[in-house]
Amino acid sequence: MIQDKDIPQITAPSMRKIMVATAIMMIVAAVILVVAILPAEYGIDPVGTGKALGLTDLAKASAKTAVPAEFAEAIILPVLDPVEKKSRWGESPTLKGAFLAQPSRFNVDSREFTIKPGEGLEIKYNMKRGAGLVYSWIATGKVLYDFHGQPDVKPKGREGTDYFESYERDDKEGRDQFHGTLIASRTGIHGWFWENTGSEPVTIKLVTAGFYDWVFQNVNDKQSALKIISPDLIPSHPKIPDERLPH
Repeated sequence: MIQDKDIPQITAPSMRKIMVATAIMMIVAAVILVVAILPAEYGIDPVGTGKALGLTDLAKASAKTAVPAEFAEAIILPVLDPVEKKSRWGESPTLKGAFLAQPSRFNVDSREFTIKPGEGLEIKYNMKRGAGLVYSWIATGKVLYDFHGQPDVKPKGREGTDYFESYERDDKEGRDQFHGTLIASRTGIHGWFWENTGSEPVTIKLVTAGFYDWVFQNVNDKQSALKIISPDLIPSHPKIPDERLPH
């Protein structure tokens, strides 16, 4: 028969020992973070150990290979994050990085089209990388759509194919309107493919303004280039007098 004295006695560590051990682990983790992880992953080397051990080279290599080689033509656009700069004479500050300059003036486009049940239609705008497009489309019923772009320079191995890159897609329930702003990540045509899966015709009104050259249309696999509206043709002032809004 086993006596109590034969059973090894386990003594729980004191709270002080637990706190000391926790503190030691946190210190070790902080040291590893500063000495190895920050230089290797982010190129941040506050104490110089990353350069001495060659870890900062890993961060540089990761940054260079962040975009696959086949997307060599892609451009990673900076997120608009304005930085305040002090002015020379003390007046209001200057915000740098608040806009994307464009090489030429914008164009506008407004069109209305009807899609029969079971049919699809595609409208896309030819844009250079970095160009902006402000858009709104409203439909009389829900339609499935794919908001996408087709770059002029295809990824390696996709040359000669109908390659495209989707930005937003709804191929289940559909929507009856869509509004937003697009910044073209690559030179090519950018826009929508709509499909009417309902039993009634659907009319879509599309209005855009942006830095594009021409409009691409595809109806029942019949492709064509459409003219855009020059801002010079827009009346300088609406015929209906402006309405004063209450303050």
